[in-house]
Order: sequence, then C-alpha cells, then structure tokens
Amino acid sequence: MFDKIRILVGYDESPQSRNAVKEAITIARCFSGFIKVVHVYGKGLEGKAKTAVIEVQEQLKTGEVEHEVSLVLGSNPGRALLTIAEQENFALIVVGSRGLGNTMSMLLGSVSKQIVADAHCNVLVVKD
Repeated sequence: MFDKIRILVGYDESPQSRNAVKEAITIARCFSGFIKVVHVYGKGLEGKAKTAVIEVQEQLKTGEVEHEVSLVLGSNPGRALLTIAEQENFALIVVGSRGLGNTMSMLLGSVSKQIVADAHCNVLVVKD
C-alpha cells in the first residue's frame, strides 16, 4: 500500500544530532522506513569523520532498520543535505536543533534553519 518512508539524517556528533538519529529510528521502525545518515566533513578530516560515524552505525544496527551511512566532503552541511534529499527523493529530513557549528554557520545561520527554509520535503527538527 505505501512505499517505505525515506529518511535523511544530518549527523555531526552533537547531542542534538544523536537525538535526531534516535527519532529517525523510531519513525523508521513505525513506518518500515529507510534511514540514510550523512556526516559532512571538511578537507583533511576524513579519518576523524570515519571515527565519528562508528557510534551511529552501531545505533542503527541495534535499531534494526534498513540504513546507510555516508561521509560527504564539503563545507556547507545544509546545502549537502538539501542536495542529497532532493536527488535521492527523501520524504523527511531529520536534524538537530543545534550542531557543533563552525564560524561559517555562526555568520550565515544554523544548518537546521537553512534546511527548514529550503527543503523540498518535510523536516523534523529535534530539540535537546
């Protein structure tokens, strides 16, 4: 009757992004969904990024949901998530209300704000 819901989650190791993964797992389990977790990292930080997603990979396995974890080289996590969401036809983007941030996000606004403003699909912003 319904296709599996496709859920995209932005992950940056912050407590809010960890909570976003938990919420996405809950939704995916209720609606037989698929989760793709994306961690956007900066130039020269691929090793750190690989280590960062180990915990979330285990969390997804324990949650018993169909999933994929992806590392994306980039400087704008919001733009990367929006592009992936549209290109891969995700129905829901789940992000934390605040992330670890960097100078760029402080100057231009938060990633969650950018995603809410520009997403083609529904967005769930998870608070603390």
